Order: sequence, then structure tokens, then C-alpha cells
Amino acid sequence: AAEGARVSGASRIIGIDINPNRFET
Repeated sequence: AAEGARVSGASRIIGIDINPNRFET
């Protein structure tokens, strides 16, 4: 679970970096 959360968090950060608009969501 921790590994999945870590990957999900990294993916989320990358997505925000690519599309700051996602941060608002």
C-alpha cells in the first residue's frame, strides 16, 4: 500500500507540474 501511495503521489506531483490546472481540482 505504501509503495502504491508513493507512486500515486509522485504521479500526482508530475501531473501538477505538467498541468498546474490539476492542482485546483
